[in-house]
Amino acid sequence: MKLIFLLFGLWLQWASPAVSAQDLVTDRAWLEDSTGQLQWPQVKDMKATPYQGVLSKGFGSSVLWIRLQVAGVTPNPGAIQDNLVLRIRPVYLDDIQVFDTAAPQGFVGATGDTHHPRASALKGMTFLMPLVATEQSREVWLRVTSTSTRQISATVIRESNLLNTAQTDHLLFALYIGLVSIFSLWGVTYWAFTKEKLAGLFGIQQLAALVYALCVLGYLRMFWPQAWSAQVLDALASVFGMLATSAGIYFNMAFLSEFKIRAWSLWTLRLLASMVFVNLAVFFILDLPRLALQMNLSLVLITPFVLLVSAVFAQAWKQPNLQRQPALPRPVVIGFYSLLLLLLAAASLPGLGLTKGDEIGIYLVQAHGLASGFLVLLMLQYRSYVMHKQQRQVQQNIERLNLQAEQDRKTRQEQEQLLTMLTHELKTPLATMHMRLDPNSKGAPDIKRAIREMNAVIERCLQTTQLGDQGLQIHPAQCDVVVLLNDVVAACPAQQRVKLLLPQQWLIHSDPQLLFIVLSNLLENACKYALPDTPIVVEAGPQSQLIISNVVGKSGWPDQDKLFSKYYRTPGAQRQAGTGLGLYLVRNLMLKLKGRVDYEPQGEQLRFVLTLPAYI
Repeated sequence: MKLIFLLFGLWLQWASPAVSAQDLVTDRAWLEDSTGQLQWPQVKDMKATPYQGVLSKGFGSSVLWIRLQVAGVTPNPGAIQDNLVLRIRPVYLDDIQVFDTAAPQGFVGATGDTHHPRASALKGMTFLMPLVATEQSREVWLRVTSTSTRQISATVIRESNLLNTAQTDHLLFALYIGLVSIFSLWGVTYWAFTKEKLAGLFGIQQLAALVYALCVLGYLRMFWPQAWSAQVLDALASVFGMLATSAGIYFNMAFLSEFKIRAWSLWTLRLLASMVFVNLAVFFILDLPRLALQMNLSLVLITPFVLLVSAVFAQAWKQPNLQRQPALPRPVVIGFYSLLLLLLAAASLPGLGLTKGDEIGIYLVQAHGLASGFLVLLMLQYRSYVMHKQQRQVQQNIERLNLQAEQDRKTRQEQEQLLTMLTHELKTPLATMHMRLDPNSKGAPDIKRAIREMNAVIERCLQTTQLGDQGLQIHPAQCDVVVLLNDVVAACPAQQRVKLLLPQQWLIHSDPQLLFIVLSNLLENACKYALPDTPIVVEAGPQSQLIISNVVGKSGWPDQDKLFSKYYRTPGAQRQAGTGLGLYLVRNLMLKLKGRVDYEPQGEQLRFVLTLPAYI
């Protein structure tokens, strides 16, 4: 960006003094005709207000009369007659009538973008009007009307110097058009290959700026066909000026959205971008082109302020996680929009007639477009680089996590194999001890109970492992809940305390083996932790429910939030052998069986309610 500004500044320092040195205008003045009825014979005797450089009168319907005092030209002896050329910029002024006191009839001719460029005596990228050379100083008057902003630069130079001036303009403008074309082509091509929305919007924005530049820099004037209307060329420049403004707002809105701008900022920018439809309606439907163009230039002044405020209050940089913060640093984004505000304010204020303009101001919009386009291109490239770097980091993290997961899987598989081997190796000697134990020996009941508890611990560990690895497969079949409960009670260590309140038959469609594990764990849990010598009631409830209840024992009430968690045991239950896996198994097995288990204490009763599949 600095390089572009440096080149642009150097050109202005070189070209502007050169043009000024060639300029034969020694004095400038202007006056305003609000009625639009004054004629040149009346105006030339009226008092005018002096000015220097570029006249900036903003938008208005009145007629502006500009008086140029042209110095006399001394012809070189023996040289061919060197005529003069009146050079007027910019080329979006509508109608310019030229009067010269040295002309026989006074009226020299008319030009402007409502006059067909093929009708001009001199063809060029600016408005050119030939004047006769005289040795005496004289006045040249311009009558200017325009629906666009009235920034007017008028110089008089020798026709022999016109070629050098035109070549300078062609060189600068061609450089600008070429760079903007490259920006547009890059954006569209990058979007086509990567589907990067922001790059595509950047390409569209630069394309709109390119067409607008072709209009206002005079390229379309040079090649506009004779058969095509000049009014179409005039309207084309106005329409693409509005479209370029809206495209710029929409691109910046999309660009800032990545930085999590506030909702009010987003809606404000959407409203500003949608103003193009209002401007086009005012231009075509209401036939008020001056008002439409004034509204569009006001957007150019207002929007940079909104963009800067949106960037300042954006929330993306407040993320505590550095990896989620945007690719572009906050000072870079705020600095860019601060510069954008200064440049567009310098371009739009003279256009609105709020400040005095100069030679630089005429092309400041193009200089801004080139500099901002170059900066945005750099930011998009840097953003793309950072995003690719982040994607590579994410990919590396994923690969590392996959490797870790594979290692964990292998470790878990080895642990499962070890646990399966241990359970088999432990259950075999325990079964041998149980068979060879003398039932009449002292302590035999306690030893048998200890063996049963060890078997239960081993069995629960194995079932939990199978459950976590989806090793417990469901094999649904018709089964009788009453028969299953009788089998469970028969294997229960305190079967005399279990009281069954069930129908004669309770048929369901489920997995008998898994349901047996559920009922065994619940009854064993009740026998172990219920108050001694109190009954354990198993009864049928409404809607296929099975309720198991007992009086709370010395271990106390469990924590309802942790009851079904893995390895959870109440503090008072630590004196009893257990793993804390029983209720965890019950909850997960019931989910596999398409049922559910709920803990519903009532009074002094611990109650577990099983919701079983419906009756067959």
